[in-house]
Amino acid sequence: MSVTNLKRIALGAMVCHYVGAFLPGAPIWLQWIGRLSAPLFFYCMAWSLDKTHDKRLYFKRLYFCSVGMAAINLILSIVVEKTGLVTAVTSNMFASLFAGALFIEFLEYAKRHPKRGKRMLGSFLFWQLAFAGLWAVLYELAGVPYAFLNLASALAGSALTCEGAFMYVLMGVAFYYTKEDRRKLCIAYLGICLIFFINSAFGLWGRIFMLVGSDILVAVMEILTGLVLWGASFRPLFDVYHMLNNDFQWMMIAALPLLLCCNGEKGRGFKYFYYIFYPAHVYLLWFVGTVLIG
Repeated sequence: MSVTNLKRIALGAMVCHYVGAFLPGAPIWLQWIGRLSAPLFFYCMAWSLDKTHDKRLYFKRLYFCSVGMAAINLILSIVVEKTGLVTAVTSNMFASLFAGALFIEFLEYAKRHPKRGKRMLGSFLFWQLAFAGLWAVLYELAGVPYAFLNLASALAGSALTCEGAFMYVLMGVAFYYTKEDRRKLCIAYLGICLIFFINSAFGLWGRIFMLVGSDILVAVMEILTGLVLWGASFRPLFDVYHMLNNDFQWMMIAALPLLLCCNGEKGRGFKYFYYIFYPAHVYLLWFVGTVLIG
């Protein structure tokens, strides 16, 4: 299976997710199918970094799409506040893909230029942590609106405050370095899925930090990791209802057979179609579900 065909499957899964998320009364299983989209898109990104003829242009596309979508999300959040609508759009997978690709590029630069690269990688990591800390403080303590901070996050190329946070970025990095070795790919991906499963089933990550008794610390850790921590200490262990209806990212394990079927070949398809279709269908479904039906 080519990378282009894998993107098409990811696109279909993504449509299922947003239909389930935005249209009232849609069955939850649509969002279960949607769990396939993120890993498939990150896997395609990992191959694209090697296959693209112009890496700089590829980064520019991801970055400007990321910032553009964050800006539209901000405008919609203002509209929601003014009109009393229930919810605005917060999704921006462009930002997560860009952050993952940028992190990989810094790692690769550090490999090619050990001395200078390590300094640059250290500066990059410091910037990521500093920005994420500032983001958390502004959101939790200063009450700065989420949409404003997400625009700042897109502008900064943050790997810790993007959609899915560090776990998504880590997944992209793991794919890049294991994509040509199926055994390593299975081990890395199953390990990431296991983290999501354990967090969903037992809430261990959240319970550990809640022992500290600091809400701000729990909030910071949820922001930085992308794992759902809230309520972990207030629900039973292995709460099946919670795992199937609230925190079901672990279901992305079903994407593994598709990943293994991909041969890394670019394939043929509409090069810019995905950049247009993703935000277009998100905003259309949001409008139908929130404005027309909701």
